[in-house]
Amino acid sequence: MKTVICYSPGKSFPSVSLTGGHCELGCPHCMGRPLSAMLPAQTPEKLCEIAAGLAGRGALGFLLSGGCSSESVVDLEPYLEAIKSIKRGTNLKINAHIGFPRAGSVRRIVSSGIDAFSLTYPTSDRVGKEFLMTEGAVGRYDETVKALVGEGAGKVVPHILLGIGTPEEDARAVENISTEPPASLVVIAFRPIRGTPFEVANATPDSRIIAPIELARELMPDTKIVLGCMRPRGRVEMEKYLVENLLDGIAMPSGGLARSLSSSISLERVPGCCAVYL
Repeated sequence: MKTVICYSPGKSFPSVSLTGGHCELGCPHCMGRPLSAMLPAQTPEKLCEIAAGLAGRGALGFLLSGGCSSESVVDLEPYLEAIKSIKRGTNLKINAHIGFPRAGSVRRIVSSGIDAFSLTYPTSDRVGKEFLMTEGAVGRYDETVKALVGEGAGKVVPHILLGIGTPEEDARAVENISTEPPASLVVIAFRPIRGTPFEVANATPDSRIIAPIELARELMPDTKIVLGCMRPRGRVEMEKYLVENLLDGIAMPSGGLARSLSSSISLERVPGCCAVYL
């Protein structure tokens, strides 16, 4: 029987934003809107307060995120001592979105004790410039990942964002990632967000999600592939096909998925952020 992990962060693994709802980059597909739904922690003291509350009620950990600076970096520097204190004093796991920090700053970030790093893989430099507001984004990604690995980061988990580039760019991105297959890969897909220039755009169609995952499975047979939480919702038939044939895990599955699966699939539920447990 095949076992697929279902990740459901919820209250036991909430998201925290170091910048509240603010993001300097203002990427057009996002505009920082998701940050407003996160717990705001704009000072190290507030971050420690949130962590203490989570630990006190038995939470597993939290996603550490925030808006990017104009340099395409989530500025963790003022928070590193607070993060060290949280890791020393609690059992909380931390998964961090950090943008694309330069190699010179990565050692201090890794030494804070963060458990996992989730990095968006830009499907091309064009996509990086037009949608992630970052020049030479593929090179920036490579620089950050190599530095994280070189400094001994526990887990570095690429998140490939499908649907904002062309199908050819998405396929090439999968091929590029496969040249040095990661231990795990999270696939996310564009969905329109209200209040952004793309709010009336069409969400990524099923075929644009399935095809790159099929290619990823073919090229990276030993990589754990997970369908991440940022994606169009309610597509039970697509999720069923992917879970039964291609995926090792799925974050926040649509309602009804479990009932639709064949008896040869067993679902194991984990109340946390997928990158930490891959």
